[in-house]
Amino acid sequence: MKKIVRRINIITCLLGLVAAIGCFDQITMLPSVFHSNTVYAATTLTSDDGLWTFTADGKIQNYLGTDTQVTIPAQLTSNSVTYDITEIPWTALSWNTSITQVNIGSNISKIDNSCFIKMTSLVSIEVSDDNPNYCDIDGILYNKAQTKLLRLPQMNTCNTLNLPDGFTESSINGIETCPNIHIIKIPASYTGKSSYTGDPLEKISFPNLEAVEVLPGNTFFSSENGVLYNLDKTVLLWYPQKKAATDFTIPNSVTTIGTYSFTNVSLLQNLNLTANIETIDASAFRGCQITSINNITTRADYVNWTPAIKSVFQDNIYAFEDVPVAISLVEQEVQYAVDTYIEDGMNDYQKIKALYTYVVNKVAYTSGETSDMKNHCISSIFLGDTTVCEGYALGMSLLLDKVGITNCPVSGSNHAWVVVQLNGIWLEIDPTWDDCGSYAGTTYFLKTAQEYSSIHPAYVDLCNNSFTKYSFGVNKSMYAVNLPICDTIIGDLNHDGELTQYDLNCMADEVRGYAMYSIEGYYNVLADMNRDGAINTDDYNLLYDLVY
Repeated sequence: MKKIVRRINIITCLLGLVAAIGCFDQITMLPSVFHSNTVYAATTLTSDDGLWTFTADGKIQNYLGTDTQVTIPAQLTSNSVTYDITEIPWTALSWNTSITQVNIGSNISKIDNSCFIKMTSLVSIEVSDDNPNYCDIDGILYNKAQTKLLRLPQMNTCNTLNLPDGFTESSINGIETCPNIHIIKIPASYTGKSSYTGDPLEKISFPNLEAVEVLPGNTFFSSENGVLYNLDKTVLLWYPQKKAATDFTIPNSVTTIGTYSFTNVSLLQNLNLTANIETIDASAFRGCQITSINNITTRADYVNWTPAIKSVFQDNIYAFEDVPVAISLVEQEVQYAVDTYIEDGMNDYQKIKALYTYVVNKVAYTSGETSDMKNHCISSIFLGDTTVCEGYALGMSLLLDKVGITNCPVSGSNHAWVVVQLNGIWLEIDPTWDDCGSYAGTTYFLKTAQEYSSIHPAYVDLCNNSFTKYSFGVNKSMYAVNLPICDTIIGDLNHDGELTQYDLNCMADEVRGYAMYSIEGYYNVLADMNRDGAINTDDYNLLYDLVY
C-alpha cells in the first residue's frame, strides 16, 4: 500500500483539504487513533478520465468505458496524483460482457488467478513481447515459461487448443465455457492437476469438443479415436461432448469410467459396456443423452440382458439415473407393474395395496450396502436387484403418481417411507418395514401418525422431489415447505375429534353402505378400522371397543 508520510501536526489540515475538494468518499480507511506519523492513502480510486477503477498500490480493477478493445494502462491519474499500474488482481475486468480484446504491456508484473472471469465476449488477450513475466499464444494468456495457462478467453477463435510444450497446469477458473474449441492437444509435459489448483481438462467447459489428442511422450495420459484415457487405458477419463459417433464400445482394458467422463454428450446414442468394468463414477453420465446401452431399449431386452454385463449396469445404476435410456426403462417397468397389478374397477385402496405388494416383491432389501448410492435412487427398485428404504419409498411414490394417487415420500431418523392421500385423508405406508419376503405385511400400512407413534419414527422432511424427469412424475417440491399431516382419527366418522356413540351409529350405516355398494367401488377409509380394505362387523366391533 502506498504510504504518504506526513507529520501529525498537519493531519487536520489534510483532512480539511480532502473534504473541500470532494474526494473524501475515496478514502476507504483512516485511523481513528494515530499511533505513528503515517497515513495510508485511499485503496480504491477512479481515474480522472472516468474510464478505470484501480487501487493506490497499482492494481487495475474495472473498465468503465465503452471500447471493446482495451489496453491495461501503464499509469493512471486520480485527483492529479499519478500511479503506476503493475498488477492484474483476481476478478479484474470480470463480468464485463463487451470487451473483446485486452492488451497487456510490459508494465504488468503480476497477474492473479481468476482474472477476466465471465467476460463472455472476450476473444483474445495480447501481451507485449517485452513483458518479462507473461506471454500469449493465439490470444491465450500464459506465464512467460508457458507452464501455466492463466486465461483462455471464452470466445477465443481457435478451433484447436494446442497446449504448449512444458505446460503443466491452468490457473483457478482459468478456463470457462469455450464453445469454439473442437480439439484439444495435450503435450507430454502435462500430468494432471486437481481442480482446486486449476485443471485444463474441465469437461463442462468445451461444449463443442470433438476430440482430445495426447502427444507422444506423455507418461500419464493416452488417447484413442479422440477419447482420453490414463496411460494404460484402465480408466476412461473423457469422451468429448460432440464426438461424431452414435455408437461407442468401452475398450476391454477399461475397469473405471471416471468423473464427468460422458458429461453432456449429445450425439452418442448407444453405449456398449463390458463385463470388465468395476467402477463408474456417479457423475460420469450427467447430462448424457444415450438412448440405449448394449442396444437394450425395451423391458424385454432388459429382462433378458446378459447377466455379466447387466450386473455392471445394476452395480452402477445411480450413474445412469438421469440418462434417457434408464428413464425409459423405468417408465416401461412402471407400466408393466400397473398393467399386471391394477385391475379395472379397483378403488384407490385396492390400487395402493396392489402396488405395495409389487414393491415389496420386486427386489431384496440389503443391509450390507446401505450407503451405496445405487440403493438410494428410483431406478434401484425397478431396474436393480437390491435397494434400501429410500429406494422402496421413491419407487412406491412414482407408482402412485402413475395411477393418479396423491402422495409424498418422507424421511426421518435415517429412514424413508411414504404418506399417501386416500379419500382425502393423509396416511402413512412403509413398504420397507412391511417387506415380509414373499408378501406385503400390514403392520405399517395406511396408519395415522398416532398409530405410528409407538412403533415407527416420525417424519420430518421431504425425502426427494426428483420425479418430473418421468413423463407421469409429479413435482413434490411444495411438500418441502408444507409436509402433509397424518392427524386423522380412524373411526371419527363425524369429524369432531372424538370417538363416540354417534360414530358407532355412523359406522352401522357404513357397514350397510359398503355391503350394498362396494362392488361399485365404494370405500371409506375412516370406517376401515383394521385397514383390510373392507368395512364390516369387524370394524364396528373394533370401534365399539374404543368407544366403550
